[in-house]
This record gives sequence, structure tokens and C-alpha cells, in this order.
Amino acid sequence: MSERDKDIAATNRLLDVIRGKGDFESPPVDREPHRQEGAEHDALPMPEKKKDRSSFSLLSSKTLGLDIGSHSVKCVQLEKRGAAAYRLLSVGVFEIAPEGINLEEDPRRAIVSAIRKAIEGINLKRTAIVTAIGGVSTAIRQIGLPFMTEKELASAIKWEARNYIPFDINDVELDYQIINASKASNKLDIILVSIIKDFVRYHLELLKEIPIDPQIIDVSPLALVNAVLFNEEIERDEFAVLMDIGDKNTTLSVYSEEGQYFVRNIMISGNDFTDDIMKGNGFSYAEAERFKRSEDSVGLIETIKPSLDNLVREVRRSLTFYENQAKIKGFSKIFLTGGSAPLKGLDGYLSAELGLPVEILNPFRKINVEQASLLSPFGNDLCKLALAVGLAIRG
Repeated sequence: MSERDKDIAATNRLLDVIRGKGDFESPPVDREPHRQEGAEHDALPMPEKKKDRSSFSLLSSKTLGLDIGSHSVKCVQLEKRGAAAYRLLSVGVFEIAPEGINLEEDPRRAIVSAIRKAIEGINLKRTAIVTAIGGVSTAIRQIGLPFMTEKELASAIKWEARNYIPFDINDVELDYQIINASKASNKLDIILVSIIKDFVRYHLELLKEIPIDPQIIDVSPLALVNAVLFNEEIERDEFAVLMDIGDKNTTLSVYSEEGQYFVRNIMISGNDFTDDIMKGNGFSYAEAERFKRSEDSVGLIETIKPSLDNLVREVRRSLTFYENQAKIKGFSKIFLTGGSAPLKGLDGYLSAELGLPVEILNPFRKINVEQASLLSPFGNDLCKLALAVGLAIRG
């Protein structure tokens, strides 16, 4: 097998990890070979023998993907039907700070209340729960190291990670997945994930109040890629871009079967658009939010142009950097997700400015939706459920 074929095979193994296929499951914590100190759940699933799987994972075919965002809590419950088929069972969404509620007074209580409201009425019996941490609290890197055994890597990863993560090594939980190892070429490629410990602790404390015990804690960018890969056909030689425009930050990811995985957090988001509307029109926060999300809004793109142009500039810089590093020429398409993705005219503006086709992701395109009423309240806003879908598929 040529080195190129080995690289392709390695990237396909990463694809299996992202999709949660094959023999990759969530192992018991005390058997976790790659987990660094202090971790309680998995960020990336690690290989284990089939005979070691828990009876829960063998019997449960239902999964709840729980997305605790900064603006709202979203959850999607799926039932697995066959190797790669899913049926939608339930959807729940609840705003963390509905109009009239001051989040600054007791944010923790507001988040816990929103989680309870989002899952209210959903039968969680025999349902695996998968949640995620993302944003500025996480860093994901695909890195290359000299070849070493897994045992050697487990001992060295904390020291190697210092060169690649933007946090103090003592403040994070580390996890990794080997995607290519070649002793002959002295090459070892891994996906390295770091999450700030305080965010993990806070996340688990919130869920404990419900109480919810998640089977997996994923990282948001990988779960979003999971949703795209399940619903869209991406050719081997294509480089797809995913923009998740959330309330507090935008996550930009690049995925290719043949290329390097790339992710960057950009601190320009839906909140900045709301600020532009408030300044430009003299609106209150609630009025600006209604204007932003209305299909009848006139001049929305022009109003949010200051922040939107800053976002475009950062995206363009990131994609140019990736092209130079990966030595490629161009990208195939941009997929939009997140609460701000459906804003009127946004997809067309981004397409014109970045010179690429832009598509708002429908995360339910390949999911069996027997009860259309479950999704009818969301209209064109289905893309904001993409992370919850990606988590549910991962389970």
C-alpha cells in the first residue's frame, strides 16, 4: 500500500470515529488508556473489545443529543434503525433567557431550568444521553509526531500537547485519537482534544442537578461535522467548510477525507449582529432579536454589515491559511449551521463575498421523520438543531 493510500485509509478511520461506527464505543473510565487525569467521560470514543461493551449500549437503540447553548437548550432523540438509519422520536427546545428574564441574576438556575423544560415530556427510559462542550473552552488539533507506541504516546502526550494547545496544560483535560501510525516512515498523526477543566466540571454539575448522567461528552465541532457527513455526500477530493454561527462565537471547520482536519473559533457571532441592529435602529435587545429573526426584516444585511464584514474577513483569512498549509486550491461548499445561520439574506451574502456555494444545512435530510409536527414549529430554523442531531447520531 502506498503512503497516499495509507493516509486515505487513516483519514477514513477518523471518519469512522467521527461517525461513531465500527468498534469505537465509550469505554469505562477505569479502562481508558488515553484519558489524562481528572476526566469523567469521553470526549472522543476510544477502541475497546466488543466483549467489554456495557449491557446498556447493547440494549439501547435510543439516543438523546443534548446541546446546551448560550442562547437556548436543544435536544433531539433518535432511534437507530439498522446500520445507518435513524428515526426521529422527540425534539425539545427552550430559551435560556426568554424575554423579560435577566440572566445575570442567576445564570446557573436559568440554564438548569431551560434543560428541564427542553427535555420535559421526552421519555428518557433506556436512552443514552450524549452532550458536548465547545467554543473557547476547547481546542482541537490534528498534529504529527515521530512514531511511538501507544504506551509511549500515553506517557508523552501531556508534554507534546504543550506545543499545540492555547491553554495552560495543567488547566485542561486531554484526549486524543491515533488516525495514522507508520513505523517505517517514523510518522504518527493524531487528533488532539483539550477542554478546560473548569468547563467540564461546571457542565457536569449542571447536568447533575437535573439529574442527567451523560454516556459521552463530545466536543461540538466534531459532532457538527458528524451531522454534515451523515446528511451530505462529500467526495473524497472535496474540501467542505462548516460555519456554525452561534450566539457568542462562530466555529469554522474544514473537513476532507484526504486532507487535514481544521477548526477555529471566531469571536464574532449572533450577539454582534444584535448589537449592530440595536445601534443602527435604536432598538432594545428584545426588539433587535425580533428584527433579526423576522422574514419581513428590510435591510437586515446592511444593518449588520459592520460585524458581518469582520466575520467574512476572519473566515477568508482562515481559509487562505488552510489553502497554503494544505497546498490545495479551493473549497467545494460552505455549510451553515447555528441559530444565526437562517438570517434573511445571510447565505447569499456569504456566498458572494467568499466566492463559494453556501447551503443552510438540513440535519434531518436523511433521518426518518414520521411525525412532521415535531419539526413544523422550526420552519427554516432546522439548522440550529444540527449539533443535537450530530450528538444523537454519535451515540
